[in-house]
Amino acid sequence: NISIGASTLRGQGPPGFVRTAREFLIELNLRIDNINEEQFKNWLDENTEKLMEKFPGAKNNWGAARKAINVFLEEAFYNRFLAEEYNLHKLEEFLEIPLDNHVVTELIKHGNRCNLPKWNSIKKLTLADNEIYQNCAREVANEKRTKRIYLDLEFWRSP
Repeated sequence: NISIGASTLRGQGPPGFVRTAREFLIELNLRIDNINEEQFKNWLDENTEKLMEKFPGAKNNWGAARKAINVFLEEAFYNRFLAEEYNLHKLEEFLEIPLDNHVVTELIKHGNRCNLPKWNSIKKLTLADNEIYQNCAREVANEKRTKRIYLDLEFWRSP
């Protein structure tokens, strides 16, 4: 409940939307520490589709489903107890930065050579555009000698 607050998915769907995400994430199996990056991406894509299909009245909101899962994974990664229990440190390289308007604005500032697609909203985010944004985030993170999951903290602290 803590990682998916009302503001995380504000305006993404009808009543029950956030509750649906929380109920899905409670059941998400985090024992995924023995997989490579391609397997992780497949796991993430499959679960994004599963959550999207469960959303009431907004079954095509791929972006909200991906954001919810990425925020949940980020919070679990930063939680010492969950990270230790599920060996989440092994996923550090693979974790995506949760996308939203603020993050995309910062990516544009830091990675203007990435040739990013026009940002509309989380509701309109597609798998293909997500990959472009995540690749840009990886480039920016590499320049900063960090991982893209940590960019979220930096970007939220910037004015």
